[in-house]
Amino acid sequence: MATTGPNALVGLDGRTAVAVASVVADIILLVDGKGIVRDLKTSPDTPIAKDAQSWMGRPWLDTIAPDSQNKASRLLSEAETGSASGLREINHKGSDPLSTIPIRYSAIKAKAAGSVIVVGRDLSALAQVQQQLVQSQQAMEREYLRLRAAETRYRALFQMTSEPILIADMATRKVLEANPAAIDALATSTGRLTGRTLGQLFDDKGGADIEALLSRSAGGQSAATVQIATAATGRQFDATASLFRNEGATLVLIRLREVVATGGSVAGTSAGRYVSLIDKLPDGFVVTDLEGHIVEANPAFLELAQLATADQARGHQLGEWLGRAGIDVPTMTATLRDFGSIRNFSTIMRGAFGLVESVEVSAVLVETSDFPCYGFVVRGSPRPAPAVNGTKTQALPRSVDQFTELVGRVSLKELVRETTDIIERLCIEAALEMTQDNRATAAELLGLSRQSLYLKMRRFGIMDDASAEID
Repeated sequence: MATTGPNALVGLDGRTAVAVASVVADIILLVDGKGIVRDLKTSPDTPIAKDAQSWMGRPWLDTIAPDSQNKASRLLSEAETGSASGLREINHKGSDPLSTIPIRYSAIKAKAAGSVIVVGRDLSALAQVQQQLVQSQQAMEREYLRLRAAETRYRALFQMTSEPILIADMATRKVLEANPAAIDALATSTGRLTGRTLGQLFDDKGGADIEALLSRSAGGQSAATVQIATAATGRQFDATASLFRNEGATLVLIRLREVVATGGSVAGTSAGRYVSLIDKLPDGFVVTDLEGHIVEANPAFLELAQLATADQARGHQLGEWLGRAGIDVPTMTATLRDFGSIRNFSTIMRGAFGLVESVEVSAVLVETSDFPCYGFVVRGSPRPAPAVNGTKTQALPRSVDQFTELVGRVSLKELVRETTDIIERLCIEAALEMTQDNRATAAELLGLSRQSLYLKMRRFGIMDDASAEID
């Protein structure tokens, strides 16, 4: 009667059993009683196929990673009892010392005395899929934590800003979120704003104006502003609206800025019209005292500085946001004291949350009023700076090419001296351009005395003796 079941290969000699089992397995081993590999068959498509060819005549345990050697020993011991062993996942050493090849093995005793047939299925593909799954899960966890951190930051900003802000559903006009400043500004008998429609928060005219504002915002007029009064207290606010998408719904963010009443009808005076005009300028406008402390700033400047309200800027140094620290603002103010105005000064704007943007600054000194001050206009996205003397931007690359050609013809000492002269000249010209030819300020910017600057300018032909005498 023919043998069937897990012991079907026992009646075959070792090599025949290996050949038969190789049809259905990725790797088949014949291991003798001393644990030496005497024969093997592998599928050519498995990662272990190339390394397995060197196992012949070697102890099988030497090919196995240290963490799996105990499992391999138990596998052989179970097979020696005459019954098929249980399945074991065993890692083999790979060609890369840091990598292993996982194989799922089962073993059974062969007809040859002391020999064991070890049958394995390659798990490399499964292990790769599992690794990709783990990596994807880790990436999702990192992204989730990043989003949670960002949400926490924006939630804190939303709650702490002193500017009243409402977030409403564009379709239903119902308030979804309101910060504490909005709850205080639109105080109601219940003290809650969520779930109420926008029209309920303002008087009849304000409700109609809010509808008109939302309609204009939906049409792309994001800069539109309306003046509305609250239904509960009658306080006047300038309202602006911005649309955004979230989870498939269109939401609107409404910012409120209280209109502060004065002794007269400011809006009707020429001064009031000028203030309103400055507030609506697309360029940043900021006024400072003669020490550089901000007195007033328009919404465009606050947006460049990433500030919510003008109160966050008042009393602070302009240099906290404008220009390179300790360089640009002192340079501009020194030029203003000497000449009264500057135009198109190229510098940078640093936002409170790390945004850095290239800007151009024009400024004026006002000394005739009761309050001497500086006025700065900050314009984003400046035009490319023009070349000085028509060739400044091209002089250095051409000189580098010329010096490269001279290598081997003149000494390194002479090349270094000529290169230093070019760099000094370019730096002096750049400083004079930045300070609008204010040589005292340029010398301070370069860290030179005025006399040293004059000597270098005369040496490079930037000024003659007559102009030095005038200074």
